[in-house]
Amino acid sequence: MRDILEHSIQRLLADHVTPALLRESEKGTPATALWQLIEELGLPHALVRESAGGSGLAWSDVYPLVMACGQHGLPLPLPETMLTAWLLDQTGLAVPSGALSIVDSTGGAGVQATHTPQGWRLDGVLPLVPWGRYARHVVLEVRVDGILHLALVDTAGLPRRDDLNLAREPRDSIDLQAAPAVALAPVPRALGESPIRLYGAMLRCAQMAGAMERLVQQSIQYAGDRSQFGKAIGKFQAIQQQLAVLGCESAATAAGAAFAFDQAGQATASFAIAAAKARSSEAAGKAASIAHAVHGAIGFTYEHSLHFMTRRLWSWRSEFGHHGWWSRRIGAAICTSGQPFWRCVTDGHIDIFPSTPSPAETP
Repeated sequence: MRDILEHSIQRLLADHVTPALLRESEKGTPATALWQLIEELGLPHALVRESAGGSGLAWSDVYPLVMACGQHGLPLPLPETMLTAWLLDQTGLAVPSGALSIVDSTGGAGVQATHTPQGWRLDGVLPLVPWGRYARHVVLEVRVDGILHLALVDTAGLPRRDDLNLAREPRDSIDLQAAPAVALAPVPRALGESPIRLYGAMLRCAQMAGAMERLVQQSIQYAGDRSQFGKAIGKFQAIQQQLAVLGCESAATAAGAAFAFDQAGQATASFAIAAAKARSSEAAGKAASIAHAVHGAIGFTYEHSLHFMTRRLWSWRSEFGHHGWWSRRIGAAICTSGQPFWRCVTDGHIDIFPSTPSPAETP
């Protein structure tokens, strides 16, 4: 199944995600036709149980899919929709059709839930919603009487301020004051204290792994084609060294992301994801710098396609927690675990998200 899925998504994205499509997306033109093809394949609900209308796949099965989204720079919220649908299914809430998104509120979105005769209502603003203008429904975390809940919000007609990240992907703010009644459900204990940040970070790990793999391919190709002083620049030892480092950073990111997807849903998931996100966020900057160094001036032009990957790496490395945030979490968890360092690393049974996180932490 995994091989079939990987082959299908690679062929689909290779055929449709062209530089022209990416440029049109950055101008604000949604790739509606491509989204319809993705929905016809059933990919948005791939992780939802079969009894709930999905495919019932495991996270390890869809790793190649999410990685391919990063490798091609897919300008659509497929990874976010898959995660949102899975979270809703895990909490017992009905999964709506269409594009879905999530809000990383670990840093404090300031959203309050109140109960009215008409049902639950939310007050506040949802910041930096990935693909908020395209997602009809958004899921966020709220606390009710000290218990973590997932809230499903229909965003149709709500006030919205459009914004973009460095990759010119929508990161919009949505005002909830006029929101209708929302659906709430307690978060199962197995999902942990902050499932949106945790699994959102895992998505970005796989997407960054895909983007770095594309940088390796592009850089090797360019180094072989570009000649200087009578020979291809890829023949120079300095360029070969940079390409070797780029390949190592890409391989390390892919290994960490793949392991995180294998551990998803298990007790060891939080430590595996934290380590993968810290490593991939650190590697993203190095990989982008090396790729631009190899390509030289042409890599900085908008006409060249290199920037579609490097700008995404610069954006994704900070989303759902940057390198420093996850590194501090890992360090604090190991120091408070009472176990030897090597046992923490090999067992992975440490609590990355304690029930009462430090208020001094920032995303």
